[in-house]
Amino acid sequence: MTRAIIFANGNFSDLSPAKKIIKKTDYLIAADGGVNYLKKLKLMPDIVIGDMDSIKSELFKEYKSIKYPTKKNKTDFELTIDYCLEKKFREIIIFGVLGDRIDHLMANIFLLAKIQTENPTIKIKVIEGKKEIFILNKEIVINGKIGDEISIIPVGEKLEDILTDGLEYQLDNESLLFGSTRGISNVMNKKLVKIKASAGIAMIEHNLQ
Repeated sequence: MTRAIIFANGNFSDLSPAKKIIKKTDYLIAADGGVNYLKKLKLMPDIVIGDMDSIKSELFKEYKSIKYPTKKNKTDFELTIDYCLEKKFREIIIFGVLGDRIDHLMANIFLLAKIQTENPTIKIKVIEGKKEIFILNKEIVINGKIGDEISIIPVGEKLEDILTDGLEYQLDNESLLFGSTRGISNVMNKKLVKIKASAGIAMIEHNLQ
């Protein structure tokens, strides 16, 4: 199936990356108020998912949707991820997932880490302006420019036997503990970075120049 592009209802400071990335074959999904970003891009979502508390009633009628009650056990974003898994998308790109709510931000990162662990073949990427976020599960390759920053942040107990290639500060069969800041703000010295780990899960943040 085509790749899914999710627009969540968080902060979305720059629409230009979305304009460059979206293709006609992409399946566009809005998590509730994320549809407002698609409207700004003059794009029609394939589906809107959520309790619709962030959408004007007159707009809601324009879209194909799956409506949930306001009192529910999952956020609109998690319901959207569930939909992507049900439809078996192999690639998911997410916009608007970062925001002012630290609880939502942390929960969303942990959710993506859980999904990536359970579904290692799915490609998941979060984009916000000049920032990309990936989940490392065993191995990842990142394309960028020399001078871009890469941060490796364990989101589990321990990231073991880490091997990196293409970073100024190399890791050679070393470990990073949960809560350690050692993996923050490394620098790309090649245009292609490879990161491997024998065990553990990490959030990888790529800050583009």
